Amino acid sequence: MDALAGGGIGLLSTLIGVGGGAYITAYMKLYGWPIHTAVGTASGFGPIIAIPAIIGYVIAGWGHAGGVPLHLGFVSLAGAIVIAPVTVLAAPLGVKTAHRLSRRRLEYAFIAFLLAVAARFSAGLIFGV
Repeated sequence: MDALAGGGIGLLSTLIGVGGGAYITAYMKLYGWPIHTAVGTASGFGPIIAIPAIIGYVIAGWGHAGGVPLHLGFVSLAGAIVIAPVTVLAAPLGVKTAHRLSRRRLEYAFIAFLLAVAARFSAGLIFGV
């Protein structure tokens, strides 16, 4: 069951374009993990989900980028060059913030994040944004 859930989480996060940690956290909370443990554990799965997703987007977009500079398929190398270091530098701040919050406040913050993701995804479907 967990292998099936892992594959589903990986597929869903790739299709929607949201890091798999959000879905892994929700899955672990569903099975009774404390929120701080679920968030911390889920963050470690980011590269495990991101690397196959990147490879898939490179392969799927090969030849479709239309000569856009600094792209491999549908992957922007310029974006990766900017986003990767910022993510690495911001991660300790996120960890400190999460550990300063109570269990309940972190759960509410997670719910707010999921609602924002759902709203953004819905807007994309409805309005093409």
